[in-house]
Amino acid sequence: MKVVLTDYAYDTLQPFSDVYQAAGVEFIPLQCKSKQEVLQATEYADGVMTHYAHIDREVIDNLKNCKIIIRSAVGVENIDVEAANQRGISVANVPDYCIEEVSDYVILLLLASAKKFCVLERGEWDYAITKPSDTIHGKTLGLVGCGNIARAVARKAKVFDMDIIGCDPGVTEQEVAKYGIHLLPQEKVLQDSDFLSLHAPLNRYTKHMINRETLSQMKPGAILINTARGPLVDEQALREAVLSGHLAGAALDVLNEEPVRPDAPLLGQEQIILTPHCAWYSETAMHTLLKSAAEEVVRALRGEPLFHPVSHN
Repeated sequence: MKVVLTDYAYDTLQPFSDVYQAAGVEFIPLQCKSKQEVLQATEYADGVMTHYAHIDREVIDNLKNCKIIIRSAVGVENIDVEAANQRGISVANVPDYCIEEVSDYVILLLLASAKKFCVLERGEWDYAITKPSDTIHGKTLGLVGCGNIARAVARKAKVFDMDIIGCDPGVTEQEVAKYGIHLLPQEKVLQDSDFLSLHAPLNRYTKHMINRETLSQMKPGAILINTARGPLVDEQALREAVLSGHLAGAALDVLNEEPVRPDAPLLGQEQIILTPHCAWYSETAMHTLLKSAAEEVVRALRGEPLFHPVSHN
């Protein structure tokens, strides 16, 4: 059995290697730079792991032995899940490795943006440079997407006596009520939220779901937080909404293009916090991610049920 890793951005691959060595599986880590390299590397692989490389229909149709394609991350937007399913190839991800890390980071961004920490950090000894600023206690936090991370955010935001509302067509009120989340239509969540945090997956339905129209529906003076996927947001429209004063600001850990371009529309704006897609990271999360991904591949190769199968984008 042979597993090919098409590309990676990790400092170590030891957790992968440990799992595969124990299972007697050959592990081949690569840094494919082109689609042709991906095609050649994966053609006879029994399992394919990917990070950034696109595993599209052409790559999938070229696979001869593959039983599983896995992305060592939460999102699977770079995998043609439908094409894989049609070929009888399982697709999986690792959706539960950084729940606490990302939810902590949402609270960090919420506090930093609400209290204008980046302005204060410049060193000017005058609280007035943050005006206008208000308490977060009793404010409304809206969650677009109410999965595991959003539920952890709600649990932590309750410490600040925030009201939590959310929208998610895939969950019921009963599922999220114990986390203090009250489900509402998306338009109502946009209208009522003082802080709006995005937790939706990226797919053809959600790309640029935050656009001029939806931004115009948001509460004046609200703050947008995104730790999910950059392309959920139309960045030019967001820039306009912030500069016009309609939104008080934004705090983003993900962008449409990463790493950030020098001419990115959101750079250099005092009201916008940008961080380098780091919300997920801790040493514990990194180890869990790699180990869990490799263990899922081994389950597939053995014909065992997967923990986190993905059936659609």
